[in-house]
Amino acid sequence: MEFVRKKVVLLRTGLTVWTQMINRVLIRLKVVQVIYAYYQNGGQKTAMADRELAQSIDSAYSLYKTLLFIPVAWARQIRKSVARQQRMNAPHISRKEQLLAGNLFLEQLESNVELASYIQSNDMDWLFESDWLKDTCARILESDALEEYVQCEKFDFESDKELVRKLYKEFIEENDALDSLLEEQNIYWNGDKELIDSFVLKTIRAFQEGIVGEQPLKSEFKDEDDRKFATDLLHYGLLTADEREQVVAANCRRWDPSRLAFLDVIIIQVAMAEMLHFPQIPIKVTINEYVELAKSLSTPASGSFVNGMLDTIVKDLKAQGRLDNKDL
Repeated sequence: MEFVRKKVVLLRTGLTVWTQMINRVLIRLKVVQVIYAYYQNGGQKTAMADRELAQSIDSAYSLYKTLLFIPVAWARQIRKSVARQQRMNAPHISRKEQLLAGNLFLEQLESNVELASYIQSNDMDWLFESDWLKDTCARILESDALEEYVQCEKFDFESDKELVRKLYKEFIEENDALDSLLEEQNIYWNGDKELIDSFVLKTIRAFQEGIVGEQPLKSEFKDEDDRKFATDLLHYGLLTADEREQVVAANCRRWDPSRLAFLDVIIIQVAMAEMLHFPQIPIKVTINEYVELAKSLSTPASGSFVNGMLDTIVKDLKAQGRLDNKDL
C-alpha cells in the first residue's frame, strides 16, 4: 500500500513521556496516512485498513530500535578494525578508534536485553554490509565532535553518552543516504524517521550509568487508551467521510472542491472525527495538530487552508450544539 512519506515536523502536544514510544502525534499521522491510502486504493475493507495501521505502527517501533542500534553497529565496526590491527601487530592504533571501541555508554546500550532481543530476531546484515556504515565510521573518526571529546580528556559515562548524542545528530539525523538505505528495508520507515529520531535522542539522554542490561526502552504505547485511540480514530475517520464531503463543499466558496489537494481533505476528515468523537481532547489541540500535519505532509498553502476550514467547521458544529461537551 502506498503511503504519504514526506518528512514530518515535530509537533508539540505535551503528551509525550519518556517511556512512551507511540504518542498521539504519531498516531494521528499514521491514521491520516492509512485513510489516504485506503481511498487511493479504491476503498478496501475496514479490516484491511486496521491491519495497515497496526503494521505501520509496528514498523515505527522497529525503526526506533533499529536507529537505537546503529551507534552500537559503529562500535562493533570499529572494534573489528582495532582487533584486526592488533592481530597484524600494527605499530600504532588510533587512540580515537580505541576510545570509540570502549565507549562506556555504547557498551551499556549493547548489553540492553530488550535491544539485544530485537537484534537477534532481525537480520541486520543489510546494515553491516552497507557502504554507508563503513563510510560513516570513517567520517566519525575525522569528526570535530570526536576531536573535541578526545581533547577534553574526560572519558566517563556521561561524556561518552554526550559524544554518542552528538554523533547521532550529526550522522543519523538529516542523512539522505541513510534515509535511502532505510527505505530499502521498509517503505514505512522513511516517513517516520524525523519523529523517531527525537524518541531515540530522548532514550539516549535517559540512560543512567550502572543500569546494565535492564535500562527500559520506550514502550510501543503509553497505555491501552492510546492503543484504543489509534483504532477508534481510524474507524471514526472513515465513518466521517460523507459528512466531511458535505461540510467541505458547503464551505469552499473560494475553491473548487474538485481541485483541492486530496490529502488536505483527508486531514480535515480525520480532524472532524476527532472533534466529534473524542470529547476529552480540547478543540485547540485538535486544530493545532492537524494544521501542523497539513504543513508537513501536504502543499505550502495547506496549513492555512486546513486552519481556515477547521475554524469554520468548529463554528458550524458549535452552532448545531454538537460540541457542547468539548473544551476549547
